[in-house]
Amino acid sequence: MNRLANWVQVNIMERVLLRRSSESMYLVLGGHIFFETLSAAVELDLFGLLQAQGKLTREQIAQTLKLELQPVRILLLGCVTIGLIRKSGSYYSNTLMSKQLFVRESKRNIIDVVRWQHHINYKAMFHFEDAIRANSNVGLSVFAGTEPTLYQRLVHDPRLEGIFQDAMRGISVQANQTIALNLDLSRTKHLVDVGGGNGTNIMTLAGKYPHLRATVFDSPTVCEIAKKRIEDARMSDRLGVAPGDCFVDPFPATADCILFAHFFTIWSESENRQLLKKCYDSLPSGGAVVIFNMMQRDSEDGPHSAAMGSPYFLTLATGKGMLYTWNEYMQWMKDAGFATVTRQVLPRDHGLITARKG
Repeated sequence: MNRLANWVQVNIMERVLLRRSSESMYLVLGGHIFFETLSAAVELDLFGLLQAQGKLTREQIAQTLKLELQPVRILLLGCVTIGLIRKSGSYYSNTLMSKQLFVRESKRNIIDVVRWQHHINYKAMFHFEDAIRANSNVGLSVFAGTEPTLYQRLVHDPRLEGIFQDAMRGISVQANQTIALNLDLSRTKHLVDVGGGNGTNIMTLAGKYPHLRATVFDSPTVCEIAKKRIEDARMSDRLGVAPGDCFVDPFPATADCILFAHFFTIWSESENRQLLKKCYDSLPSGGAVVIFNMMQRDSEDGPHSAAMGSPYFLTLATGKGMLYTWNEYMQWMKDAGFATVTRQVLPRDHGLITARKG
């Protein structure tokens, strides 16, 4: 009887209670394999093929992609197992997630982000342990050059720089739509977007607020790109650029709102505090500074996006940043002198934190 009871207990433990933990462990141990399964499917345009055809058999997929049957079988096994595609009988089709994220025609697709992870980030993340020990972005060593950040070294490889810029553009397009929907600029006269890149953010915001003047504050070469896009959109009467180093050069004197979108994750706490104090000193009474980022929970136990993103900033990007908590940002703002600080929780682990000068 005791043997039977023990057998039942062990089987319940292994089949029910530990099953979820075991599945999670497979995802961790095989993380590189499962990601490369996704990457291969993206590069082969498997999701685009299934979107166009609706559903196909393994043989039809192999024939259309001009591939041998067994490697296609292995690819499909991985895609089905991790929920990227669906198998019904002999037929394969896209899941709702794949239709949205991995089909080029979808406005929400993250294909360029997948390519960025595959071609750039995976090479450097091999050195994550070394980066932890050194507290430095030692993963940068896999890229040519002597510059201290990824952004500077990519200029040595136009192909990789193009992959990186495509990913950043895709992230920005989705981000600026979220900002425009949730950031109230009805009382703002002149917004400065620090690290504003090619001007996508301010062009979207200016489209929603016809009274708004806005400026991209970024490096000279980036500002030239933004200036050209603004001119092509015939928005130069309200939008412009201000080349400079945000840690050294003054912000435009007429700004009454300063935006940092996906920017504070790049830098250390001390550098972020420096920028917030600089904002406080340059803004007029009633002026605001806005932080838009993915956020780490205040309990420091997630979400997955924070745990996935933070090693990138340590190991590769600058060796300084990470995804910080809501409370950290808010405390830094208060310490800089801002009178009121509010937070807005947004989809996909993002948030807006607005601080206003009294």
